[in-house]
Amino acid sequence: MSPSPASGFFEVQGRARFQLSGPDATRYLNGQVSIDITRLQALIARPACLLTAKGKLCALVQIWRDGDNLFIECDESLAETVQARLERYLIADDAHLEPLPMPPLLNHIFGIEAPAGALRINRTGLSGFDTAEKPSGLTAATPEQLALLRIVHGQPAWGVEINEDTLPQEARLEDAAVDFDKGCYVGQETVSRLKSVGRVNKRLHGFLGSLPANLTLPARLHPIGQPDTTAGHLTSTAPHFDIAQTAALGYLNRQFENLERLGVSDDQGLPLGEVERRAFPIL
Repeated sequence: MSPSPASGFFEVQGRARFQLSGPDATRYLNGQVSIDITRLQALIARPACLLTAKGKLCALVQIWRDGDNLFIECDESLAETVQARLERYLIADDAHLEPLPMPPLLNHIFGIEAPAGALRINRTGLSGFDTAEKPSGLTAATPEQLALLRIVHGQPAWGVEINEDTLPQEARLEDAAVDFDKGCYVGQETVSRLKSVGRVNKRLHGFLGSLPANLTLPARLHPIGQPDTTAGHLTSTAPHFDIAQTAALGYLNRQFENLERLGVSDDQGLPLGEVERRAFPIL
């Protein structure tokens, strides 16, 4: 296995885009997502939470500004959900939401400073930018390397770590994808209340340990010596090539977040190994 790359590129696939235009576009979108749209800088994408009224995720999106237009990108599987959610309150506003085709060829370069005019966007946990050109002098990252980068940097994936039942703070989205000092938006009451209370019932963590390569996920986490007590679940794993161990993402229930080491077992209680809780990035 090759080591995790500090820089490289890959072809962007499985994404969907929308353009929001019109005099009321900024004001309208600012009332729909968790970041302050008025602070967006040109061609610098930011992650944002699109929420239900109860504060749960509809989607984790990337948003950027280019000229007078706003662009929203999401997982391809969520295209219909995102369009329906953004159009739901678009009644008296002078703004128009339009689905856009993805570029026929779109590469993402990470770990290298973006040139002028490129869209700067974080797709791996490392700074990067998109380009329609084929990169020269860089090695294409393998799917295994990209999976490791995502896990090492604590990037939750839709349908794996996050879904329509996820609260932003559970997946540690509040630092990058929530502006707590902005005006009102759909779902804000729950997000702000959780910030004041300071806790959720479970939270995403990083782990490192020795685990079988064919581990079936999700795998159960338990306190060492207490195999019948469920402390949480592992959701993603990848070989950490640099140190010959397995990096993992998973959720710990609140009462077990102080544990440094945990056992891993399958649904039948068969022991599969142990992991150590690690801060992000997982090193």
